[in-house]
Amino acid sequence: MRMVLFAALFAFAASALPARSAVLMPPETGYSATRIVKTGGNEIAGKVYSQGRNERWEMSVQGTRQVSILQHDAGRAFLYMPDMNMAMTMNTADAKKYGVSEVFTGIEAEEAGTEIVDGEETTRYRIPPTPKNGNTETMVWITDDGIPVKAEGEGSQGTFSMVLKDLKRAPQDASLFRLPDGVTPMTMPAGLPGMMQGGLPAMPLR
Repeated sequence: MRMVLFAALFAFAASALPARSAVLMPPETGYSATRIVKTGGNEIAGKVYSQGRNERWEMSVQGTRQVSILQHDAGRAFLYMPDMNMAMTMNTADAKKYGVSEVFTGIEAEEAGTEIVDGEETTRYRIPPTPKNGNTETMVWITDDGIPVKAEGEGSQGTFSMVLKDLKRAPQDASLFRLPDGVTPMTMPAGLPGMMQGGLPAMPLR
């Protein structure tokens, strides 16, 4: 199953440089919002924070709190579980094994027009289906300052969507994008992506 490990990775990677660019990267603008992801008949909603190409997404999966933290410039992703006070990490080299390196290196896309989404002026981008992304076609709506406010896609695993609600632009505290003091992350063990797919709504992207 060619799926991204964390649902949050998709929306984080699918943020844009200037509108005419065909390479999508994380935004520089600081913001917070509620992110709603639907896939495979499931829905997960949680608070997302983004600042300086770092992102934090807080969610509850089957009653368990989970926090994904992405540090784009450092090339790392963490999954933190507050109830167990433990975390796992994935660096750029690990990401390549699981096909999520696009989060750190950018995603090629085609500009497909403009549209107003929930009051926001956006540019619509098409990420074409390729063997690399699991032959999944994705549309992403991105604001002029690089915030992905909507995404839709369809592939072999079915349809999925992502929207941001209650978007607020403001600088975010740097502590949101670090693990708590005293938490030492473990390296992502082999086989975990398959386990995670049962709990998180993974996005087809590779």
